[in-house]
Amino acid sequence: QPMKSPTLELPTETSPWEALVVHVRTLYDGIKFASTWHTLFMVSLSCLATFLCTKGMLDFSFDTSMSIVAVGTIFPLVFSVQASFQRRERALAALASLKGSIFAVYLMFKSWDRERTGKWATEAELIFHKLLDDIEYYLRHPSLPEESGNVIYDGFATLARKMNEFGPAAGFNRGGEGGMGRMAAFLQEMVKSFEAVRAIRDTETPVGLRLFCFALIHVAPVLLAPYWVHFCADQSRTELLGGRAGLYGCEACYFVAVTFVLIVMTLHRVQVELEDPFDGDGDDDIKWDVWRAQLDQLGNYGEGGPARRREMLRLAEERLRAGT
Repeated sequence: QPMKSPTLELPTETSPWEALVVHVRTLYDGIKFASTWHTLFMVSLSCLATFLCTKGMLDFSFDTSMSIVAVGTIFPLVFSVQASFQRRERALAALASLKGSIFAVYLMFKSWDRERTGKWATEAELIFHKLLDDIEYYLRHPSLPEESGNVIYDGFATLARKMNEFGPAAGFNRGGEGGMGRMAAFLQEMVKSFEAVRAIRDTETPVGLRLFCFALIHVAPVLLAPYWVHFCADQSRTELLGGRAGLYGCEACYFVAVTFVLIVMTLHRVQVELEDPFDGDGDDDIKWDVWRAQLDQLGNYGEGGPARRREMLRLAEERLRAGT
């Protein structure tokens, strides 16, 4: 009998109350992401510098174009974020190609075996698991010695040798004959994909731009303090900290100072989070458990796959309950 595909269960629509809870949680996560000790320190420093420039202290202010402030400070940070984001997207594309090639070669080992013993697929799965462990460990630890990368090439060499041994069992007596040539092409795609990911891991976004942005977010809030005080000229009726109106600043100057710091510090943190997408620590990093979810259970796909996956899930739940 032909194998039946499992029925997909579509998720039900969320209620308005659940949607509201999700939005509130997202708002809380956004505020939490922006409210770091580094950001709070820079907000305090910017407010202090603004206070020192008010009429009651140094009485120093100047006016300039807001577009100069925006372009000179926000644009480099946005450009740096875009560069880091593009690195992450290229890494994801290369890892997707690597994953697809591994799965395709495994299916060849599984379906081309004329003896139907499953021996070749099992041996290939062990090679892939070792190779995946080495690749993940290498990418997530950039300070490892060169030998940790050489181990991965040993894994590719082991896979190539296993492909050559598999040829007669698949009905091919020469290395480049028929399907063996397609297997070799997939092996080449694996190596190319790994090299693409390794090139991204071993290089960084422009160092000069990152250094400039780091200096910018710490110097600009202080140097622009007199400019923030300038906003009090149009708010002369406001009395903020006592004394004559506007003696120690107004709501506008402190609001602009705090808003500016929050924007530049949040952009800087986004750039830092995206700079290394391999370590798995940030919310925007590569989710290694998701990437390996299918590769870690290659033998559970194909005929009878849904039943095997349900059994594996049941055993995992039992182990989890036993551990708790």
